[in-house]
Amino acid sequence: MDLMKIGAEIAEEHEMTIEQSQNEVHYKMSIKFLDILKRKGIVSDVEYAQIDELNRQSFSPSLAKVYV
Repeated sequence: MDLMKIGAEIAEEHEMTIEQSQNEVHYKMSIKFLDILKRKGIVSDVEYAQIDELNRQSFSPSLAKVYV
């Protein structure tokens, strides 16, 4: 998987910088992993929400409002 290529495509599509688009990709990947952990019962709903909030702070996704 070429994250740089994916990030560049997202950047172009949403008129954002490469750094912003990379943050989007990283955030989306973190959500995928978090969903797996929740599905397997490793994290609770409360923990999921807490981790998601930390991920939003870390990655500062530009499209955060879309993810809510």
